[in-house]
Amino acid sequence: MPFLQTPQLSSARVGGAIAITISSDISNYNLANDLTNNYDWDGVSPIEVAVTVNSGVYVYATSTATPAFTANLVAGSVLTINNNGTIVGRGGSGGSGGIWNGSQTGGSGGAGGNSISLSNVTCTINNESGGVIAGGGGGNGGNGSTRWNTNYDADSGCSAPTGNNGASGASGYPNAYPVNNTTQGDPRSWGNAGSNGGTTSAGTFPPECPPTYYSGGSGGAAGKAINGTNTLNNSGNVYGATS
Repeated sequence: MPFLQTPQLSSARVGGAIAITISSDISNYNLANDLTNNYDWDGVSPIEVAVTVNSGVYVYATSTATPAFTANLVAGSVLTINNNGTIVGRGGSGGSGGIWNGSQTGGSGGAGGNSISLSNVTCTINNESGGVIAGGGGGNGGNGSTRWNTNYDADSGCSAPTGNNGASGASGYPNAYPVNNTTQGDPRSWGNAGSNGGTTSAGTFPPECPPTYYSGGSGGAAGKAINGTNTLNNSGNVYGATS
């Protein structure tokens, strides 16, 4: 998948706070690493920071295991996030389809990733008009397989087994860069859980030999918009849980 260009970050002092501006797309932003590497933070002292995400900028995750924006600082630290862009977690993977002569049931969809993760910091988030904060959508469960017999004999019973494999579930959004989404009516869209997988239709079978339909997998959970204690002032759009 394409990765982002070098992000454009700028900083200035506003009172006692370090002010950081994110002005181009960036993945897996880690505030503590940025402060340590670029702003001479010692990693152990409480710090005051204000981060502004500019309009039209995407802060996004490339894995459900990593939030789009991580702020793990030191107790006593104070953070303000002014979001005018889009901060969004990664969508979960789709579940595997069931295999009629193997793992018959469908696999579960993967959970979506979190957008913002906060720890050891007092945080105020100002999600401005036009700003978006969204957990990744959960992946759909895979469809279950179907097994049946094509022959029937009154003495020997049903024979000649065959079947249809289930289709894999679709992954949650976003699952690519540039960041993609669907309308909020889609279970896999930002901040929504995936849907459960269904069953798979059978082929032709004797009436004496009804098919076995195996169940689909469960849909993946939605990622959180914000994971961690915060004060949220929202004038934009937030998709997913906020604590």
